[in-house]
Amino acid sequence: MQVSRINNIEIVEELGSGGTASVLKGVDLQTGQLVAVKVLWNNLFKNESMRKRFIFEANQYLYLRHPGIVSLRDFIIKDEAYYLVMEFIDGVNLEEYINKVSGPVPEPKAIQIMSEILGAIEYAHNAGVLHLDIKPANIMLDSSGKIKILDFGISNDESKVESGAVMGSPLYMSPEQTTGKNVDKQSDIYALGITLFQLLTGTTPLRGNVSRDELFEKIRNGNLPKAKEFYPFVSDALQQIIDRSTAANKSQRYSNIKDFQKDLSRIKLN
Repeated sequence: MQVSRINNIEIVEELGSGGTASVLKGVDLQTGQLVAVKVLWNNLFKNESMRKRFIFEANQYLYLRHPGIVSLRDFIIKDEAYYLVMEFIDGVNLEEYINKVSGPVPEPKAIQIMSEILGAIEYAHNAGVLHLDIKPANIMLDSSGKIKILDFGISNDESKVESGAVMGSPLYMSPEQTTGKNVDKQSDIYALGITLFQLLTGTTPLRGNVSRDELFEKIRNGNLPKAKEFYPFVSDALQQIIDRSTAANKSQRYSNIKDFQKDLSRIKLN
């Protein structure tokens, strides 16, 4: 979308784009602060359900006030588009960090990052909000090394998850997400386990070089590859946490973030 100014925000550049929206970098001319502006694509803005979801995302950010979750500064409604104005994070997303900076993240650093992520998601869960699209690309690492979770675009109130709706990023989706049934907090926990796997190995346990149906079948069958198959230095203690967080059978998976965090905090590092 070609736009140079939105109210008091002067647009500087486009930061990136996804399946439904573009993210722009801007300057708030009243405060002088940098901001990130998320704008729904023109063709999707005409879709009423997409506009409602965009408004829902704005409301999620409005009520989720946590240092590990990106904050909403403004929500601007125009005839031609909706704009989410958010704090600008000076840093990189975790996927970029893994791919271009660190490779497999050393365990002490991975545990610190994961602990911060868990704290932010636990806060959201306690507020009744599911993220439903947790992955390294949706987690920013700022210049001070702190995390900020973003993109609650497909998040939902736990009591209002639509049965049968398949939502999420396939490589990080839990077995129940692939069917759209019984999606709950444990679905986020599964994605957190895949994220931990990627932090430690530099890759996801399953690859996207198969059809969506084949990928979903592998996810539902469970038996994910072990992290050591990709990076031999992953400790047994962290592998056990990955195994429990990504169990295909929900009865064997962590039922809440607190237990996940507790096991992570017990790991003794040399």
